Amino acid sequence: MNSKESVNQLYSELSLNNFDLPVLAERCNLLTEILLDCHSLSQMQPVCRCLSAYLDTLQREVAKSMTDFYVVESADDQPLKRKEWLLEDTETLCDYSRALNHVLLISHVDGEMRPHLTGLLHDITHAIADDLNGPQIQVTNRSL
Repeated sequence: MNSKESVNQLYSELSLNNFDLPVLAERCNLLTEILLDCHSLSQMQPVCRCLSAYLDTLQREVAKSMTDFYVVESADDQPLKRKEWLLEDTETLCDYSRALNHVLLISHVDGEMRPHLTGLLHDITHAIADDLNGPQIQVTNRSL
């Protein structure tokens, strides 16, 4: 399967399924890995558009999680000094990913900088996936 077929399949998958956060993050990782193999703007643009749709969905789901939950204790049973929202750093990383993907999509980045920018985007999406798949933190619903 070539990368164009992969992107089309991922678009279809996004419209048909309601993914949880770790699965969305993994799909973003897959798209950034495809992006690393792109060598021209015409190859990058469809991948960036699809990645944009996934990042937007991931951003919405992260925001939804933050409004429903907050951290009540840390994994090492130490009391928290301030109220922390679940996925606060992940939300920031989503913003960075969306901004960088937008730059790649609309700008004519020269061939020398393209691998660095796509590599950075790849690293950020992997950090998001690591956050979402990391050690489980006990959360409680604010409305309880």
